[in-house]
Amino acid sequence: MIGPLRGAAAAAVGAAWYARLRREDRVRAAANHHRLQPHLNHAAAAALARRSYQEYVRMIVDSMWVEPLDSAEVLAFFRVIGAQHLNPGDRGSMVVLPHFGNWDMAASASLGLGLHLSTVMAPVVSPGITEMVALSRQRKGLEIFTIRQSARGLFRALRRGRTVALMLDVPEAGPTVVVPFCGGSVRCSAVPARLAASTGAAILPVTCRRDGRGWVLEIHPPIDASGDDAAVVGRIAACVEPAIRAYPEQWYPFHHVYADS
Repeated sequence: MIGPLRGAAAAAVGAAWYARLRREDRVRAAANHHRLQPHLNHAAAAALARRSYQEYVRMIVDSMWVEPLDSAEVLAFFRVIGAQHLNPGDRGSMVVLPHFGNWDMAASASLGLGLHLSTVMAPVVSPGITEMVALSRQRKGLEIFTIRQSARGLFRALRRGRTVALMLDVPEAGPTVVVPFCGGSVRCSAVPARLAASTGAAILPVTCRRDGRGWVLEIHPPIDASGDDAAVVGRIAACVEPAIRAYPEQWYPFHHVYADS
């Protein structure tokens, strides 16, 4: 029912959310966009920050909109780039996404691509919304671990041949490392590097962005997982950064992104 109206509704809610933020939160989001694109003046960076809040709401609304659809119906809305890099029969693989685009839509399409995902979930906005999001993800076939369960749970998931999905630049649990990313030094999760070192699992950087009425899911080739944590995580960051620079309105830099600011 909300399909034709979801873009306008998300834009209105996102704009209202942005307007009600504390000034320091608005300034922080704009400053992060300016760090990504130093040529932006104050007004342009603020406008882009506002767009990011609108896109974040659109991400949530779109995820709700596809809830009744099966995986094949969801996949029909996608253009998938790099599907040949997926091999669901392989033991131990990880997909690593930035805080950009719509990772829930990517999860919705994953079953159609033959993947069975396991991931970690931190609280989202409020207990009610967290419960709603968790239920939605479980219905899509995701295996969800709490932060406390994550260390053993993700390791065992890889051993069972599942695909572990992790967020790169908003670490939810575990060790972190600072790497160059989006114009500065950013603290990212070192979990992909640690799991790869202990299990031999492949690491595939992934982005999922909205494109008009559909989505583009880009799956990069497995990265070289040799070297220390910073080297491995830096390679992941380098793979996904171009998408953020190309579509900065779908980046969600609402927190303290840069380690040196």
